[in-house]
Amino acid sequence: MLKKKLYIHQNIPYAFNWNIVHHKEKLAQAGPNREEFRTLGTYFKNVYQGTIPNDLFNQRELPRVSQFKIRGLKPAFISSFSKRLIREGKIRHHNSTSRLPKFVNDVFEAFKNTEIWRKPGHEPILKNILIRDKNSLAIEIPIWRKIKNDYITGHIDLIQIENSTIKVIDYKPEGNFMLSLPQVATYGLILESLFNLHKIECISFNRKEAWEFDPHILLGEVKNFLISQRIEERKWEEFLE
Repeated sequence: MLKKKLYIHQNIPYAFNWNIVHHKEKLAQAGPNREEFRTLGTYFKNVYQGTIPNDLFNQRELPRVSQFKIRGLKPAFISSFSKRLIREGKIRHHNSTSRLPKFVNDVFEAFKNTEIWRKPGHEPILKNILIRDKNSLAIEIPIWRKIKNDYITGHIDLIQIENSTIKVIDYKPEGNFMLSLPQVATYGLILESLFNLHKIECISFNRKEAWEFDPHILLGEVKNFLISQRIEERKWEEFLE
């Protein structure tokens, strides 16, 4: 069921897993974006076979998508802005009974029963979702992009396909999803650009909540808000031309 490839990037292990059964089921469904799903499968195959530029991922001087965060604003300002986006329907908020948080809580309960001494990390949670959720295709997916003479790298926690939409998903156990929205949205926008995707959404989640949004709000509502607050540090824009 799972195609696996372990990468060590900057001394950190990233266990890429591809659920090929789930992916084939998506390819078997008739739909307008089927060719996009096939192209994504080719990409996953290359990652599984190890044909990615490992040297890029191990260059510490190169920027990483995970470094993209909203900085320089007081928490109250960020909280107020996120509530406004939820009110306006630009971000859809889901509670602990929604699908992804429920998967996380299942793993927490299993660990509580067998390994009381520690909490589950990213890998068991993501792998549980990958195996059990039919929409889930792959976890810990390396991604890179060149803009002008600069490269950027990163690892996407989880990619799903739901109906005709590709979903880029990041597990954020610490919460504060708004701080890391630039990271998750950048993943989505890079993936959209690389594969010419027509429908893409982003999700941040933990065991209590999930937040779903169109990644384009990063270059729209979020950008305009940061400009209004005189926040000039928006390095992600260099890689989203």
